Amino acid sequence: MAKISPCFKWTFVFFNTLFAIFGIVIFVLGLVLQKYVEEVNGLYAAITLYVIGSVIFIFAVLGAYGAHKESKCALIVFFILMCLATAGMLRIAIPVAVSRVQIIATVSEYFNTELPLTKDKEQALNPLQAYFHCCGLRNGYKDWKDEVPESCNCVNADEQHDTCERINSNYLLQNIYMNRGLEGRRVWSQPCGPVIVKYLDKILTIMMSVFFCLAALAILGGLMSLSMIIRISAPAQAQLPSLSLSYQPPKYSEVVNY
Repeated sequence: MAKISPCFKWTFVFFNTLFAIFGIVIFVLGLVLQKYVEEVNGLYAAITLYVIGSVIFIFAVLGAYGAHKESKCALIVFFILMCLATAGMLRIAIPVAVSRVQIIATVSEYFNTELPLTKDKEQALNPLQAYFHCCGLRNGYKDWKDEVPESCNCVNADEQHDTCERINSNYLLQNIYMNRGLEGRRVWSQPCGPVIVKYLDKILTIMMSVFFCLAALAILGGLMSLSMIIRISAPAQAQLPSLSLSYQPPKYSEVVNY
């Protein structure tokens, strides 16, 4: 069995150690997230972080162990897992890259179909309107059919980034039976639809970049493990016997004729 270069081996072990730490960090983030969420969707996100962190940690430990012990079996398993991981991440990243524009267009079209906004949409939009300092989806407060929610109120506005407007008289007349206390009320002028689309585009771009980078790292890890497998499988080179260059022929003795 041929020996692996110590520099190559310890470089591989070092990077797998970093990935193991990264897996632990993701697992801890899942623990932190679980403490702050009570909804089912939040628990699903925490469980997803648990699974991802555990898988990364197991892969990294397997690779580091295989390289450190020069275990052919462990390195083969690691190589197969890296191939599967690369295929899985590219399976996610490529469709996202191809259909990113279409996804954004579909979301924008969906917002149009939800207008006008009714009372049953208020619970879903209240956190977004309060956090992003926006109101409605397309036309500001006018998107609300019945009553403009309190989350649209222009409070603690940033003069450099936020803009506010007063509810006009036409809206008050159209909603005369609901307009008590609305006169002179200031609300966010920015609609939430473009803001949501903007952040969705950022999320898709970041997700696509992360998966492509992880796929590239998985390919690199697979190639390094394959190189070590080939090196371990190669037969040891037989050493040729060394010839002594200090050999001196025996001295000849002179034969005397009798």
